[in-house]
Amino acid sequence: MSEYQHYQFEVDTPLTDGQLAQIRALTTRASLTRHSFVNTYSWGDFKGDPRLLVETHYDAHLYFANWGTRRLILRWPATALSLDTARAYCAGDSAEAWESNGYVLLALESDPEDDIEDFNDLFGIDEDDFDEDGDRDEQWLPSIARARRQVAEGDLRLLYLAWLLRAHNGELDDDDLEPAVPPGLADLPEPLADLATFLRIDEDLIAAAAQHAPPPPPRPTLADHRVWTAALGTQEKDTVLARLIHDGDPQLLSGLRRRFLESRPPSGPAPAPRTVAELFAAVPARKRLRIARQEQREAEERDRAVRQALEAQDRRLADLQHDPETAWHRVGELLSQRGTRHYPEIVRLLGDLAALADRDATTGAFAERYARFIAAHGTKKALMRDLRAGGPACTALIALTPATD
Repeated sequence: MSEYQHYQFEVDTPLTDGQLAQIRALTTRASLTRHSFVNTYSWGDFKGDPRLLVETHYDAHLYFANWGTRRLILRWPATALSLDTARAYCAGDSAEAWESNGYVLLALESDPEDDIEDFNDLFGIDEDDFDEDGDRDEQWLPSIARARRQVAEGDLRLLYLAWLLRAHNGELDDDDLEPAVPPGLADLPEPLADLATFLRIDEDLIAAAAQHAPPPPPRPTLADHRVWTAALGTQEKDTVLARLIHDGDPQLLSGLRRRFLESRPPSGPAPAPRTVAELFAAVPARKRLRIARQEQREAEERDRAVRQALEAQDRRLADLQHDPETAWHRVGELLSQRGTRHYPEIVRLLGDLAALADRDATTGAFAERYARFIAAHGTKKALMRDLRAGGPACTALIALTPATD
């Protein structure tokens, strides 16, 4: 198997000319703009240090390789996320927090040696052809990076997922207690759902953890925001408004939203923390429930497909009943053509003729004619298989079609 590595970086504030030159000195092959960096390697490696680059240049980094390693590095201004808060969730090998240059950074890693079979499904890359044109591999970071704003606004679900990553990777003891479970863990927004998928955090483990999550607070109204802003000092409001107009700083807006959130009363009492062992003990039940719900959805979808197929057939029979011979003639025309591409239409026509005969109590006559058809074309194995697998609208036809070897 060929080697494939993907490096990607993003930054909110555009890089300066000097910073771009520093990055270009590390690689001449990367697709580089003031806001992003993308490079892939099927041989060799990136000469830069991703951790250092996020400390000094970028807000987010994503890496994956076809042997299974996946990494994320995200950063926030220390005024938006404190190191103490980050380390309450991220203090291990697969989830690490540190502070540098006025930023708090998180490094998250998933590196199981036996779980790479989803590589092509997730990243849209054929392992036998790494030159395939496509950008699905580049879509993960823009989505996941949006979760940075949610954290800056006081939403700590990303941090809790990082702690679950440590638990999932076996870094915690059975009697270790979970950190505070943030509200809304049962309903992850797309950036966090993508982060969980990218890092292979077990969905049933997330569901088990979410059982103790407080409900999300109600969406604040404009009136709620008016009451809160009315309590701010005039000088502070003037300063904030001027900075928003002048800089459009998203961190400033996120900080205001975080302060507003912190001013709200909790939606309910915090549940008692569970041990890691208790959390994992709840996973099998959540998995059984998920599978049962999935099977129910699939059964409902099959029933819906059957109803739709039969309704469509009823509409066709309304026309077919006036001239069934035209359908037989069309079957003959299609069989005279080379290849198997017309077999689905042949199966549909014969299925409709069989259903019409069953409805009009003329099955005997149809069966005789269909037997002659089978005698004439029974050597067409692909056609015989298609006739046996005709679907819900071909029940009457299937009963008259001999099984193939």
